[in-house]
Amino acid sequence: MKNKQGIQFGLIDITTDQFATLESNHEPGNMDFDIKFDVKFRLSRNQHIVGVYTKYQFEQKEKMVLVIECGCHFKLDESYWTEHTEGNMLTLEEGLLTHLIVLTVGTSRGVLHAKKPKWLENLLLPTINVTSIVTEDMEFDLDAEDDEEE
Repeated sequence: MKNKQGIQFGLIDITTDQFATLESNHEPGNMDFDIKFDVKFRLSRNQHIVGVYTKYQFEQKEKMVLVIECGCHFKLDESYWTEHTEGNMLTLEEGLLTHLIVLTVGTSRGVLHAKKPKWLENLLLPTINVTSIVTEDMEFDLDAEDDEEE
């Protein structure tokens, strides 16, 4: 796939790294939740893979009701990877990272829809403005980050 900046990448895997519910913490009939949101990146130098992980914790009265963490694993074109690597540092552009986060959030929304229990049937992951998450290009130390599995 090519995004609007011409970067070749492909989605090669989707993982559900965490999924848990605690019905005892849920207030029946109450669908108002506080949501904690987190994003992490993991890379593999050898495979040219960027893993984007989004985690959501739905809480009521500061008690966890549901937690879900999903990962989308993207293989970047070798030429892009090479052009943006200097020594052991890889620089990924803000627009690319934002796009990968958008794809991962949408994937997480689908996983949540498919896995949520009947007692949370009306629960949806709301829209998230991810443009404020990455506000500039990011550098990754490939020696420290080389932990994305094949």
